[in-house]
Amino acid sequence: MRLLGDWLESNSRNSHSKIILAVDVGGPLEARLDKAAALVSAVGEGVVAVKVNWHLLLPYGVLGLRELVKRCHDAGLPLIADMKLNDIGSTNVEAAETLFSNGFDALIANPFVGYADGADDLLEKSREMGKAVIMLVYMSHAGAKEGYGLKVGGEPLYVGFARKTKKWGADGAVVSSKSPRIIREVRSILRKDQVILSPGVGVQGGDARKALAAGSDYVIVGRSIASSKDPKRAVAALNHELQS
Repeated sequence: MRLLGDWLESNSRNSHSKIILAVDVGGPLEARLDKAAALVSAVGEGVVAVKVNWHLLLPYGVLGLRELVKRCHDAGLPLIADMKLNDIGSTNVEAAETLFSNGFDALIANPFVGYADGADDLLEKSREMGKAVIMLVYMSHAGAKEGYGLKVGGEPLYVGFARKTKKWGADGAVVSSKSPRIIREVRSILRKDQVILSPGVGVQGGDARKALAAGSDYVIVGRSIASSKDPKRAVAALNHELQS
């Protein structure tokens, strides 16, 4: 079993990158898969992993994404399913088994579901299959504070989610790149081997350098790469910026 954190770290050393590519491609449904595959081929050497969300999972399903899975794995890149999974245990297990048995290496889940008959079954199944679960601790959109910032038991909900991520032994957490202060808080709670992945870089206004300086391990970048006229150059430029 290859731990996600170790895989990402190895790829980071080889590619000199901290970027996870989000292939959240839009446009006509029938063209999205080809666009995603071309994007992975173009920038695969400059990123550490690939993240897929509903833009592809809804129109294609796991069976329709097998070629993309193969392309990622041929490039040595783990594939993360951004489902924000948040259901009862049996449904979580069904989703995890379907994704993991069709080549996905990790999924993103929401700790709001709780542990008993929720996250516990999901985490047990992921360990059984040698896969990873990353908990959604703080999102990157403008309304995130309305939910994740709510005070529960005298502390923000995201703090409780970070504590659950540590207690439950998840592989890491998603925390917005737009919130360096929150990244620092979450980093102070998690174990050192639990990675922080930070979305929102680029179009949403997040700063990759500030996120990494605050304690993120990797940044998730999508639209600013996918919409670039030269995605490979865009990735190279961001990698250069983060290394300088």
